[in-house]
Amino acid sequence: MFNNILPKHKQNKEQESNMGFFGQDCKMQQTKQIKKLKIDVKCMLNQEQLVMKPNKLDQQIPDVKVEYSFYVDQKYLNEIQVLQDNFNTQENVVQIIAVCSLGIKIPNDQDFHFFFECFDLLNQNQTKFRQFINNKPQKQLHRLLICSIIMKLQKMTDIIIGLYVDLNLYVLMQLTLITIQYECMEYSQYFYSLLIQYFQFQAGVYQKQITDPYLQKLIMNVAQVQIQQIKEDVLLITWGQKQLQIGTLFFKSLYKKIENRKKPFLQPLQKYQFYKTFRKRTTTSPNTDYPHYYQLLDEAQGKQYLVAYQESPHSEILIFEKDQLQYIKYSEEYVGVIERNFWGTVFHIYDYGYPKEAAGKIPKYFGQERRELAVIQYQTNIMATQPRKFTASMLNLIDNQIVQLAQMDPVYNEEKECYQLNFFGRAKRASARNFEIIDPQDQNIIYLLHGKWEKNLFNVDYRFPMSMLQAFCFSLSSISKKFLVQ
Repeated sequence: MFNNILPKHKQNKEQESNMGFFGQDCKMQQTKQIKKLKIDVKCMLNQEQLVMKPNKLDQQIPDVKVEYSFYVDQKYLNEIQVLQDNFNTQENVVQIIAVCSLGIKIPNDQDFHFFFECFDLLNQNQTKFRQFINNKPQKQLHRLLICSIIMKLQKMTDIIIGLYVDLNLYVLMQLTLITIQYECMEYSQYFYSLLIQYFQFQAGVYQKQITDPYLQKLIMNVAQVQIQQIKEDVLLITWGQKQLQIGTLFFKSLYKKIENRKKPFLQPLQKYQFYKTFRKRTTTSPNTDYPHYYQLLDEAQGKQYLVAYQESPHSEILIFEKDQLQYIKYSEEYVGVIERNFWGTVFHIYDYGYPKEAAGKIPKYFGQERRELAVIQYQTNIMATQPRKFTASMLNLIDNQIVQLAQMDPVYNEEKECYQLNFFGRAKRASARNFEIIDPQDQNIIYLLHGKWEKNLFNVDYRFPMSMLQAFCFSLSSISKKFLVQ
């Protein structure tokens, strides 16, 4: 099957070398197969400690830059896009560069020979290909997976990953390292999300029904693997006689993507921001209008920025980036929560982090302990003889200092026999939910204006140091049903 992989011109007679685990240089003997693939290896010191040998935590691990020179038949150039894209017409050779670290094995000539053999078989008969590789050792599957990722063959990658039927934390961590290292982003992000859900499950905060087949396998095989946190950012994963020591810093870039996606909701802006909160009640039940759904809409274009969900009058309010099929706390698009007491007089606002009880159970860069963004406390007012009154404090997300807030007091109009407050045309309807939050030292500085525009629609105007999420939560806390406040 390898008759199609032919050298196109004379190769250098110098010895070929390959870099094994942890940068150890090993010589390879000249063979017919080696002459079909030239591998040049350069070693670059990696400044970040990522994967360590057992009991050698201070060892720095070198990155390895590999240049593969493929002398292949035109058949493969026509069928594999990566070979076409990297074909050097002057040298009549395909040159592909890969950078490897983390102690992951670099594919050698035998690995690529096996890859091309599998590629031919896959094109001939997919069922026979599955049968052929199904009984191969896991190490060989790993190397074949790396080759298929380097060659960007999605079909082969999908099949290989689908063969990991006995998936556990040790195997998943290896697969995640491989897919991240070789920039297979679709799978690296998926595997990383599985790891997050696994650690959430172990910490007792996972609230979603487990339907993902890979996550089900992880949970079923949880007893196979032991995990130990050696340092704040170093994990030791043991599976039988096998051990994998890894620094969680390797996952920082993936975690930063999650942070960056949620950053607009938590970033205070200097200018006034103009939004609207829309409440949608459920109409399918004759006994209740819950659950309630909320949207935060940009006033200028009506674009939706955040959504919220409240199951019942007494339940917490969950906030998400967008509409969900199921509104599950700590899911991927979860942004924060408003936790309230039974009577609706005290509201605690948190971001998307995990609760304090889970601290130490979820590794670094797989989540963070949640921050309390604000606290709102209403005075009881059952008889409604006066307007609603509350006290509030808020976390300044720029300097992490607590900011005390004040509520603008309305003025009683004896002629009209009602309380009034200037909403500057931003409130069309009288409502107990209309309020303004001001600087305690200067009532001319309005941090947030909340005014009812029409039924189930409220204007939300806010400014620094309040973030979008905090402003939305102040609005939701005001709208949410209260049993000791009218």
